Amino acid sequence: MEVIIQSLFDGVLMGCIYALIALGLSLIFGVMNVVNFAHGNFVMLSMYFSFWVASLWGIDAVLTPLITFPLLFAIGMLVYYGIIDRTLKEHYTIQIAVTVGLMTFLGAITQLAWKAQPRALSYSFIQGSIQLGGYTIALSRLISAAISLIIIIGISFFLSKTWPGRTIRATSDDYDAASLMGVDFRKTYALAFGLGSSLTAISGGLLMTFQQVDPTMGLRFGLLSWCILALAGLGSIPGLLISGLIIGIGESLAMSFWDPRARSLVIYLIFILVLWLRPRGLFGRK
Repeated sequence: MEVIIQSLFDGVLMGCIYALIALGLSLIFGVMNVVNFAHGNFVMLSMYFSFWVASLWGIDAVLTPLITFPLLFAIGMLVYYGIIDRTLKEHYTIQIAVTVGLMTFLGAITQLAWKAQPRALSYSFIQGSIQLGGYTIALSRLISAAISLIIIIGISFFLSKTWPGRTIRATSDDYDAASLMGVDFRKTYALAFGLGSSLTAISGGLLMTFQQVDPTMGLRFGLLSWCILALAGLGSIPGLLISGLIIGIGESLAMSFWDPRARSLVIYLIFILVLWLRPRGLFGRK
């Protein structure tokens, strides 16, 4: 029982971070209907940028998003106007090919810049642990989960209470009606892609407080994001959070009771099961 409860604690904390990672992908796919296979590599790139900023300027990893967030936003805007915008009217297979090519390009760039060996930061001021009864909770994961929840709530507020957020929601709900109301869909698409990309800067900085990064992590985070998005369905930020918790808990239990190498297997089994029973996702809108 103690192992189960400890695994639940760990899974919930990681699930919050996973939900933040998937939130960026949800913005891009939900608004633009673009299958962005490069999203996981944006997370990996953000982790490398956090490592670089922290190593070069001595900034703690948890604070690096203050620098990397606008950097990733700018990169996202450049990618949108330089690549994605040109494929919006093309067949979806062209979009898939372009984003897979972008994924490969980002992976190659990171290997050229930082080589293939894993990179990690030796210190963060949120490292350590706290005892809750007989259970140990990593302080870095606890604070990272809390920050993830704050950001998710903030994005939800942004989408529902601000004019740019409402244009994103309107374009996502009905592209033609939004255009008739004067919404510039290209600027809205660019904002959604830039924001979705820049959110990876926050998750990347948080992840670097307690784990390392290597050039192969992009594929894992990409598949993880798609699994969470498919489980949640489109249009539900609370659904993303709950799906992230399901994935985080399932992964943690698999590592505790089965084999650490089975973490991905359990994620995909959950993914297949939910799609079989509810193809629209657990919380998808009709």
